Amino acid sequence: MFKQARSVIVPAIVVALGWSSSVLGAPSQADISKEINATTSAATAVVAGLQGKINGGSLSQAEVEVTSIRAAFRDHFKKIGGSGFDDPADPQLVEIRKLFDEALTHVIDKFRPDMLKGGQDAFVPAFFRAQLLDYFNRKSEGRYQAIVTMRSTELINRDSAPEKVIADKAVLEFVKGLLEKGEVEPQSKAIGTRFVSYWPMKIGEPCAVCHQRSGLEQKVGAFGGATVVVVEAPR
Repeated sequence: MFKQARSVIVPAIVVALGWSSSVLGAPSQADISKEINATTSAATAVVAGLQGKINGGSLSQAEVEVTSIRAAFRDHFKKIGGSGFDDPADPQLVEIRKLFDEALTHVIDKFRPDMLKGGQDAFVPAFFRAQLLDYFNRKSEGRYQAIVTMRSTELINRDSAPEKVIADKAVLEFVKGLLEKGEVEPQSKAIGTRFVSYWPMKIGEPCAVCHQRSGLEQKVGAFGGATVVVVEAPR
């Protein structure tokens, strides 16, 4: 479904959309897409909150311990969805959250030295998010896939252009059309047995400043690409 980018760094922080994770009965493909988007948003917000200290090289060891990161992650998740991260009763949502917890631990453990060393743009939210989703996608074994992408003219790293990270032509056509339009409302479409969701984002201030240093002029609050989530029908 999605090709693996070599180094996906995209120009936006997820702007989370509020929703309730409480559903009656088994979650639909739409419910699962919302879950993945909200969880991605919450995780990205944790690193965004540490960005000033990372850039300044003033992050403490305690702040990058997995227990601290997990606690912050859960706080952000509750703010987004209104419910606790450890509350879902449905086994499928439990599985998805377990995978995100594993992904979070894996990425933080791997890049903790970079976060502690710090320096200007040493570890940005977009890079963290790309690593997180790469792990999640691999462990999902095709049941769920998520990427973040942007129209090619506004990318710092062309490896994350839609045509390079989306292999399926029907999904690519759907996503590219929305990106080129700069669509700011969430959109979804059933393509065969798959449910494809487009979750738009806005440029945050830390991202805009970083992108300007790379020669990409973007304004805070402007359209910043989208998280694309594909959920396969239950097997």
